[in-house]
Amino acid sequence: MTANRNRNGPVGRFFGLPGARGVSGAVLELVLWWIGGTLSWLVTVSTVTLPETVAAASSALLGAVLARTARRAMGFQAAARGIWLRWAALVPAAAVTDTVRLARWLAGPRGESLQDQRMPGTASPKATGWRAAAMIALSSTPGSVVFYSDPDAHRIHVHVLAEGWPRLDRHVSPGTGQGL
Repeated sequence: MTANRNRNGPVGRFFGLPGARGVSGAVLELVLWWIGGTLSWLVTVSTVTLPETVAAASSALLGAVLARTARRAMGFQAAARGIWLRWAALVPAAAVTDTVRLARWLAGPRGESLQDQRMPGTASPKATGWRAAAMIALSSTPGSVVFYSDPDAHRIHVHVLAEGWPRLDRHVSPGTGQGL
């Protein structure tokens, strides 16, 4: 019996990361999610102890299984794009500057805004992946959070408490020629 084929290989045979097929791809994906979750937990604790590490690893393992399951249920392509490296480099700078701005914001009444950011509006896997990565980047700083995605209107809605350099919101909005 021959499996149906599409341009990505046998239909229904994709288990893990793009480019990694079979059980090894699924295991690799789970390990990457598990390491990422464990490290994310451990960088937030004041003292890394054995019980804390066990709790982090246990929770991250459950999170890895859930993350993989959710990623498979959603039709998006999360293959890394070069521009996402720029976003990742800007997030720490935006987090520090937003924290300073928010300290002043808490001292007295300051403005806030609800903004719309242009995003790819198609249902293609690339466009959905772009929106997902953009929402993660924008919500990773203390000065903004994405609270709604509207693919039909080609927008995400962002609650902004702190604005200014490095203008992460402008970097995640796709320009022309992004190939989406």
